[in-house]
Amino acid sequence: MESFTFPIDVSELQSTLNPLLRTLQSSPIFDTIKPSSAADGIAAFLFLLSALGYVTRGRLWDKPDPNYKVWFERPQLADGASSSKTAATRNVAQRLEEGEYQVVIFWGSQSGTAERFAETLGRECHTRFGINALVADLSDYDAESIAEVQQKHFAIFLLSTYGEGDPSDNAAGLWDWIKRIKDQRTKVDNLRYLALGLGNSNYKYYNRVLDVVVEALDAAGATSLMPPQRADDAEGATEEDFQSWKDDMFALLRGMGYEQKTVAYQPTVSVEFGEKAEKEKDDSVHQVSVHHQQTSLNSAIFPLPVRSSRELFTAGDRNCIHMELDLGNSDLVYKTGDHIGVWPCNPDEEVERLLETLGLSARSKDTLTIAALDDSAKPKVPSGSTLEAALRHHLEICASVSRKTVFELAQFAPTAEAKAMLTEIGQDRTRYEQLTSSTHITLARLLQLASPLEPWTALPLSFVVETLLPLQPRYYSISSSSVISPRRIALTALVVNKEVTDENKSTIHGLTSNYLLSASKLPSNAKVATPTFQHTSSTGGEGGTVFAHVRKSKFKLPITSSTPLVLIAAGTGFAPFRAFLAERAKLHALGKPVGRMLLFFGCRSSDSDYIYREELEKLQETLGDKLRIVTAFSREGNNKRVYVQDRVVEESETVLEMLNAGANMYICGKASMAREVDGKMEEAVAKQKGMNESEVKNWTDGLKKRGKWKADVWG
Repeated sequence: MESFTFPIDVSELQSTLNPLLRTLQSSPIFDTIKPSSAADGIAAFLFLLSALGYVTRGRLWDKPDPNYKVWFERPQLADGASSSKTAATRNVAQRLEEGEYQVVIFWGSQSGTAERFAETLGRECHTRFGINALVADLSDYDAESIAEVQQKHFAIFLLSTYGEGDPSDNAAGLWDWIKRIKDQRTKVDNLRYLALGLGNSNYKYYNRVLDVVVEALDAAGATSLMPPQRADDAEGATEEDFQSWKDDMFALLRGMGYEQKTVAYQPTVSVEFGEKAEKEKDDSVHQVSVHHQQTSLNSAIFPLPVRSSRELFTAGDRNCIHMELDLGNSDLVYKTGDHIGVWPCNPDEEVERLLETLGLSARSKDTLTIAALDDSAKPKVPSGSTLEAALRHHLEICASVSRKTVFELAQFAPTAEAKAMLTEIGQDRTRYEQLTSSTHITLARLLQLASPLEPWTALPLSFVVETLLPLQPRYYSISSSSVISPRRIALTALVVNKEVTDENKSTIHGLTSNYLLSASKLPSNAKVATPTFQHTSSTGGEGGTVFAHVRKSKFKLPITSSTPLVLIAAGTGFAPFRAFLAERAKLHALGKPVGRMLLFFGCRSSDSDYIYREELEKLQETLGDKLRIVTAFSREGNNKRVYVQDRVVEESETVLEMLNAGANMYICGKASMAREVDGKMEEAVAKQKGMNESEVKNWTDGLKKRGKWKADVWG
């Protein structure tokens, strides 16, 4: 056991103890506690020692750490961002007056895209039109104060929709207010506004948040300065849709009398090279994002050793990984049905390609000093990182480049030919779409395409840091039960490799799925070479270390184990149901009552990608008639393609019978599949119950509000 000492000031000790001793000696209690035996002496000594410890706490020991608050500060604030961005008032109308703003740009964002668009738009309003714009997190202001915004100002709403047509977490206040002004018929006659919605048309409630907000504002008398528009991420068009909407907005501003200026590049962050790193820093320090914040929904990021991995596909050229991560002695906990957010790093090939294209390979180990130059800028890379660490761990260097970025890159082109090419693509949406549909254009590949021989030495590093998106986590449904495996998290990942139709027949490698494949040390089944990644090695495990955090989910089993379940999944959508069924089987084995379960599972073939088949067969044996499995195979021999939604139609009477008896229904997989299942179920309800469209919607909405119909879907 290690020894330790307290640095105590003797004079301070005396000044603290003397009053205590005088008080005790003058008190009648002192005579009472005089020891009459050895045992009494020990008791008296312990009493005095406890009193001494109580009185001196905070003075001589356990002193408050004056730097304690630093542990809770956002890293970007320590890097120079101003804390004054926090609103002094929650009344947005008052804030507009105090700051002499002409416009407020509200953002409601779940993944950060709407927030990024709002910050970009705010900067461009100022640099291009001289408009002072307040970029506002909706949660920083009382939504009721929007009604007080004067007519000389106007508001812009950038609103994302996710899940079952839900608003982002930070837009909850706006959502409640919108419902109230609709119910109470409140008037907002002075409000002038513009709106853009962010969503995915594969989802049933595509851009519902935008539609509800616009309908309520218009009904309340607000004036829409131009028709609301929708950005669609179904085909990855969000960036382009935002750019088109912004072009229309700038045309509106010109029509309102604002003069548009042509401005040269003005950095919002300063990026300077420091000294070469004396030694390689701990990779875990590099990996942690400055943008991730621990909240009630999200844990902190932890390095988790890979304890075991196995391949789930039995044939074909694809991989599907089952991976188990050890939580060890970390503070990380999870509950069955939660999500794990995996933080990947960029592959070696892309990091090296970008360094070479920028002409900075020799400076890859040099440290960077990064500081914000204005209040709206949030550094994406922690100051003190090496250039290589910034490109590997903090920036999305494998993502496609937007048309706006293509156009802006032209000013730094090393040759006249490169400048002409990028200018043409940046100004012509059709030309841009032709290029991106046939070629995977990352920043490095675009720079190489435009200038294959000359490096881009004139391209400011600040432009690269500002333009590239921050590296984001990818979420996977946890496929283990916290009841059975509380200190290990299992995840199920399909490794994605998509071929594009360019002359080189190149491949777009799924970043995180290939990162996980690399960490698993399993061989790739792909016909093409897969990327290589750097990993921190784990102790005693089979693979590397994966950086991850846990996100709470509402996709949970009912509290009562006797509640019947309808489970509908395709492919890796089965992941959370593996945990659900394992937990129910455990309870059944212990003699607890469990409800009837009907599982629909779809995949391509029973021979190649029927994941967890052996486990399901054992669960079937354990649960007996409590579990029924209905399969759908879309590429089984020469038979007609059958999808999981087709099986749901065939069994619709059974499903409705179970729902009417109080069952919970869960859908997990691609959004397009979930939308098909919803449609088929609504048709079955209308037919069986004789309901019209409105009655069917009320019936399904009622089940969803009561948590009896849940979906966990993606793209």
